[in-house]
Amino acid sequence: MNKITLSILILFALINSTIQAQNPEKLRRADCFFGVHFDLHASEDITDAGRTLTPEMVDTFLAKVRPDFIQIDCKGHPGITSYPTKVGYHVKGFQKDPLRVWRDVTEKYKVALFMHYSGVWDGKVCTEHPDWAIVKANGEKSTQKISFFSPYLDELMIPQLKELSSEYHVDGAWIDGECWAVEPDYSEKAIQEWKRRTGFTAVPKGKNDPNYAEYIEYNRSLFRDHMRKYVDAIHAYDPNFQITSNWAYSSLMPEKVEINVDFLSGDVTPQNGVFRSAFEARCLAPQGKPWDLMAWGFSWNGAKMPMSDKSIVQLKQEAAQIISMGGGVQFYFQQNRDLSLKPWLAGKLSDLGTFCRERQAFCHKATAIPQIALLFPTQSYQRNASVPFSASTDKLQATLYALLDNQLPVEVLMEHHLKGKMSQYPLIVIPECDYIDPSMLSELQTYVQNGGNLLVIGTETSGIFARELGIQSANTTDEKTLFISAANCLGGVSSKILSVELGSDSKVISGFYDSNDYRDQSKSVASSIRQVGKGKISGIYFNAGTAYSQYKTPVIRDFIAETISLLSPEKMIEVTGSHLVHVAINKLNRNIYVNLINVAGEHTNQAAIAYDQVPPLTDLTVTIKTPAKPGRIVLQPENKKLDFTYINGKSTVLIPKLEIHSILEVVEQE
Repeated sequence: MNKITLSILILFALINSTIQAQNPEKLRRADCFFGVHFDLHASEDITDAGRTLTPEMVDTFLAKVRPDFIQIDCKGHPGITSYPTKVGYHVKGFQKDPLRVWRDVTEKYKVALFMHYSGVWDGKVCTEHPDWAIVKANGEKSTQKISFFSPYLDELMIPQLKELSSEYHVDGAWIDGECWAVEPDYSEKAIQEWKRRTGFTAVPKGKNDPNYAEYIEYNRSLFRDHMRKYVDAIHAYDPNFQITSNWAYSSLMPEKVEINVDFLSGDVTPQNGVFRSAFEARCLAPQGKPWDLMAWGFSWNGAKMPMSDKSIVQLKQEAAQIISMGGGVQFYFQQNRDLSLKPWLAGKLSDLGTFCRERQAFCHKATAIPQIALLFPTQSYQRNASVPFSASTDKLQATLYALLDNQLPVEVLMEHHLKGKMSQYPLIVIPECDYIDPSMLSELQTYVQNGGNLLVIGTETSGIFARELGIQSANTTDEKTLFISAANCLGGVSSKILSVELGSDSKVISGFYDSNDYRDQSKSVASSIRQVGKGKISGIYFNAGTAYSQYKTPVIRDFIAETISLLSPEKMIEVTGSHLVHVAINKLNRNIYVNLINVAGEHTNQAAIAYDQVPPLTDLTVTIKTPAKPGRIVLQPENKKLDFTYINGKSTVLIPKLEIHSILEVVEQE
């Protein structure tokens, strides 16, 4: 053996030892924190798959980025696989098998490999087998969505998942194009089964038809059966195969987890991902499953907007919102048409990975400390939905954002989360909705009687709680512009108004104004408060969430804050100095962690598809209420021990500068 050969062998040994040190063992998805998602949605006309993809390219990428898992293209919405499947339809030509390259190198690095696989949405199958497609309400066959009465699962999807397990030994699959892609099916078999189950003879085709909500729920049940079948089938075939359905049990499918998915996940809409990530993270976090969210690495609205990469700053803000709620994060970039990578992405993703890893010990698997619960009114939204899933949550989101913009720590809790746990929350907020289940309503009423504080927002919502609010009579006006006052400012709102007459034991907090002149006060009540048993209830008699969503103004934000201060004056956490900081307060390993996220930037501007600068926030004062004086308060990940005062059970610290995301680690006395 010559010296050159010996040197090469030594070099490879060192590289392998470095790899082993970086990833001593492959993580299950439940323990993964940082990942990367690549997909292509491959089209059939690709003739050179794998042409410029090399093991060295993947090796270099993994060595630099060091993710816990990778998701890559497998089968997108067109229904064409980018690997040489023996079961279905693949691209026209391969110069090498891209999936084999990825599997070999990820296995060397002990990085889990997951497949991006489109389920319900499969254009090729609908073209080749029109009888497998759903029938739309107008009688047309879909060219995209499969029917749950077709043999799609048995003849294509499940065999392909088994093929991926047995031939490539992939670690799992992230099934795309699922609940959010489901449309009502009016095929002959679907209609026959509907009639058999319900006894109805008429088939509702639109929201104005009788029993349309029931038909939508029927289609939800078909999707649940579909998902359960393939999840159980692949688990029976390979118990180690880890699988999820994109957006299952999220805001798009706000239900109790009843199907044995291994983790929850979703890709956050690329526009205004900072705020949307805050919302979606709060919907997944309470579901009791390992979870992560995907931040799109580029902006796109599906229309004329060019796909343009987001800056590292933007993606760090989105990541901060996700990991601050205890979840994992992944970043999405597209593969090239030949399934190769863009080599320059390694540097960007390495930077993002470092940002996330620095915060992992203080965030991953942390759980929220109960403070404010914002109800997700599932039944109200589903009763009014025109599609099985993906009902609009705009007014719920906007209510959350108004609360977060007041530096309030908020959880979004679905009905099954909140039942039996209301007493843990000093304040519960009910957003705009038109229906609350009687058992849920009864429990909310008992919660207030026993000392809870309830904020009810909106015209229809206030009507649901008319008795508790002390409303003697009420009528709803058409949408109009009135003015409200908060923080010594007047601001206009455009909304329907619930014009109320209140009983003598209800106290008016604020009224409307007919113009932006304090002399022009309306007779209509804008908000009120009433003692109910040991607790209090407050009503806001206009659609504040919708108003904040459509025409954002700090007056609405401050109006909500002033109402809350009368309901629940005692706070565990108070942050002053800027309204551009969002707060999440968690418990992990006996310590309290206060996440502070700088949400400045142009992400709310739909015309700004990228921005590269977020001004730091300065001189923030944070006050934390604790049962005893902390042993120390440390700013993380800077690892900077902070001076603090402790008076009357409250610790106060000063944060001189907040760049993107810092965490106050509050450590108990030893």
